[in-house]
Amino acid sequence: MNLFIVPSWYPSASNPSYGIFIQEQVAMMSRLRPDWKIGVSTWGQGDSEKLIWVKDHIKNFGKISRHGYDKASLKKTDGIVEYYQPALSWTKRFRKGNLREIIRCNELNYQGYTLEHGKPDVIVVQACYPGALIGDYLSKKYDVPVHLHVRLGGFMFEKMILELGTMRRDLLDSISRFKLITTTSNFHRGEVEKWIPESKVLYNPVDTTFFSPAKTRDDFVLAIGRLEPEKGFELLLEAIHKVDGVNIKIIGSGSKEPRLRSKIKELKLESKVELLGEKSREEVRNYLQRCQFLVLPSHYETFGNVLLEAMACGRPVVSTKCGGPNEIISDEVGFLSSVDADDLADKIKAMRDRLSTFPESIIRKKAEDLYSPDVWIGKLESLLKEMS
Repeated sequence: MNLFIVPSWYPSASNPSYGIFIQEQVAMMSRLRPDWKIGVSTWGQGDSEKLIWVKDHIKNFGKISRHGYDKASLKKTDGIVEYYQPALSWTKRFRKGNLREIIRCNELNYQGYTLEHGKPDVIVVQACYPGALIGDYLSKKYDVPVHLHVRLGGFMFEKMILELGTMRRDLLDSISRFKLITTTSNFHRGEVEKWIPESKVLYNPVDTTFFSPAKTRDDFVLAIGRLEPEKGFELLLEAIHKVDGVNIKIIGSGSKEPRLRSKIKELKLESKVELLGEKSREEVRNYLQRCQFLVLPSHYETFGNVLLEAMACGRPVVSTKCGGPNEIISDEVGFLSSVDADDLADKIKAMRDRLSTFPESIIRKKAEDLYSPDVWIGKLESLLKEMS
């Protein structure tokens, strides 16, 4: 299999967590299928040095000046070739956010890849914008089928579509021409079917070699996520306020951090709740290995990767019924709560009291049987072979 991957999100020096899960899945793909040829196209997506803001003229001048000295490059690691052709981006209202130049840079990456590795069997687009427009251009010009993996949730996908203005029709027309479209869950598929009528489900994998059980277990509950409204951390604080004997650590950062700190004081939870900020992947794993159980209090999730990571570490989970988690959590691994502080508190209490009835080995086995890298790559390979 020969794949050329166009990720709309991908880590950069200034934003190393932007699309890190896409980079991790590409690395997983290479590890599991070492005979595959894999190229990744980058142009500075998510890099703050490449984003030109309307009212930031002084910084913009410096960025434009430095951009003139930025050179194309490639990096080879573990069977993956990452191509970099720098492009600036700005508001979509002016020259479509520099889309023409972004497409040109991706075409240069494509040409460089094909010169060394031959014509790809499939162009894989990760996340819709601008990747779908890039993938469609390359597909039509070079006669290569496209697989699009949709990542934005329903309301976020619709918001993106409506904000694209004149490009909305271009994007939807591009998507309509793709040979294979996948979503992250059955819930996710239902959420975007207004815009994408035909898709298949491809569950995200969890790296069961990286996330694994450990002997140490400490006396705390864990929550992980961006500190943003849809992640439900205010709801979690209200629930924790109703539960005795539970201390919780929260990993993540975001715009709601000041509000959460204020609410912790308001509810007098200083001795029960600790905001840890951002942590590395290794640190996240270590906290998952040591916690009693994980709580996911979201209002909305297309899937719920962190639940799989906890399960791979043998830890039970409590989650709100917010979409994707409904498909992940069964009686063997944890509890589902309504999006309500009282019910969430009841489920946290139940998990606290019944922790010993959730054997680590059973939870780990479910993660391995349903979401392991081997399961994921087998499904992905089958879908790609059908279209190539």
